[in-house]
Amino acid sequence: MSSQDNRAIWEYYDRRSTQRAPGVGNAVAYWQGLGVACTTEEVAAEAVEVERLVRSLAPARFLDVACGPGTFTGMLAGEGVALDQSANAVERVAREHAHATPVRGDAMEMPFRESSFDRAFISHLYGLLQSDDSSALLAEARRVAREVLILDAGRPEGVARQEWQDRTLPDGSAYRIYRRHLGAQELASEVGGKPVFAGTFYVMVAVGA
Repeated sequence: MSSQDNRAIWEYYDRRSTQRAPGVGNAVAYWQGLGVACTTEEVAAEAVEVERLVRSLAPARFLDVACGPGTFTGMLAGEGVALDQSANAVERVAREHAHATPVRGDAMEMPFRESSFDRAFISHLYGLLQSDDSSALLAEARRVAREVLILDAGRPEGVARQEWQDRTLPDGSAYRIYRRHLGAQELASEVGGKPVFAGTFYVMVAVGA
């Protein structure tokens, strides 16, 4: 992925953090937009299970990588750091999550020493990156944390493994975003980890646990 492609991703999610609230409704709209015949109840059931698993993690010194608006930051037990390239996202986390120190920075070049954290939590970033960048992200996460958890979109039947998607924000601005969809076992094999959650719409894999 070129630096220009990455800039488009970062700009899109920076602006999205102020224009769209996270939630199951967005996930349902996303999957239905890809032609998946799913209901709100089906997606919500998996989202509830994912939240339960995240909240059940043992307290740790954590790093929430690409934390966005803090959707998962508040679910992570212990104390840690919420990292994002978006000033809007970092400011929101600073207001809403006192147990996490907000840091603005690049997930591809994390501003932390080796083994600074017990756990790095990466949500919905790995699948936005092409192979070289996703490998670099994983290497960085493993450098700074003993355990890495990757949460990402699953791959319902009929959904392409990889594609470029046209995204539009509520203000009408348009972006072209790269996206991969992986099943839990496929993701685990790729990163050398083990499945923690193998859903249709969400998957989670642990590396180094």
